[in-house]
Amino acid sequence: MRKIITTLLTSMSLAGCIEMPKTVEHDSNLTFTQLDGYRFHTVIKGQSHSPVVIIVHGGPGADHQYLTSLSPLSKTHRVIFYDQRGSGLSPRVDSSQLTIAQNIADLNLLVEHFSATNKVKLIGHSWGAMLVSGYMSTYPEKVSHAVLVEPGMLTPESAKAFINKMNEFQSLSTFFSVAKYMSVYPLVKKNDGKEGFDYVMTKLLNQNTSGAPYQCETESLPANAFVRGGYDAFNSMLKPVMENPALFSDDLTDGIKNYTGHLMMISSECSEFGYAFQEQFHQPQMPKQTIHIKAKKMGHYMLTLNPQWSLVKINPFLAK
Repeated sequence: MRKIITTLLTSMSLAGCIEMPKTVEHDSNLTFTQLDGYRFHTVIKGQSHSPVVIIVHGGPGADHQYLTSLSPLSKTHRVIFYDQRGSGLSPRVDSSQLTIAQNIADLNLLVEHFSATNKVKLIGHSWGAMLVSGYMSTYPEKVSHAVLVEPGMLTPESAKAFINKMNEFQSLSTFFSVAKYMSVYPLVKKNDGKEGFDYVMTKLLNQNTSGAPYQCETESLPANAFVRGGYDAFNSMLKPVMENPALFSDDLTDGIKNYTGHLMMISSECSEFGYAFQEQFHQPQMPKQTIHIKAKKMGHYMLTLNPQWSLVKINPFLAK
């Protein structure tokens, strides 16, 4: 009994000793762009007069940090990195604001702010490629170049295939990981009240498991590639679909064939959602000018792990 009491007292004394990175609401040193009353955490590189390229990160609920490998694009472009609403170091919001439609509307706010007088260039990875696809379908006239890197789900058909494939790789280890991280929840210091679940989300994002479903057997992301996950974003937009794929009713390619600009897809060889998956489910939905490139001997995170190869492909494409 004494041992139990000692353990409880120790846990209580440690409560609040783990700090998550603060959002722009609580850290005045962070850079942000305020649009329509919301402060997006933004990091901007390159000259103000250069053509604009906006980088759209994966998730939902991840952050832009793992894509800063694309920073060398700033030699010829004004590169805009941003954390999506409710994710990364952008402020947490009510779950009613965490929708695909809101994310596409937010991307349009950024496009209108940073590239109002010229067409924009977009690069989207994974979930970000889904958002870029939806954006091009809605605003085809506002984009000159787009790079889609291995989008997960663009239609109800591909959503069902994506979730079925994901379920093949679920294991007890995932459950035990969640339980382990949740045990630390009481020790996380609270500012906006979301830090506890965000801590769990961040740990899961940074688990960095090699091999299927996303990576090659020898691949490993850098430690702490993700800074702060947004649990509510994941919980609102992806978790329900993982439990019931029929809930994904969006067709993010509806209207995309009206897009007449340059379009490149990049898909990996190792990922279960790589080249073969994209050729079967997404390439047929794309405009005829689409270029589809296979990243041989690479996985889902080729932009992070193989930045030189990625830049060799992306730089000439953006220069067209």
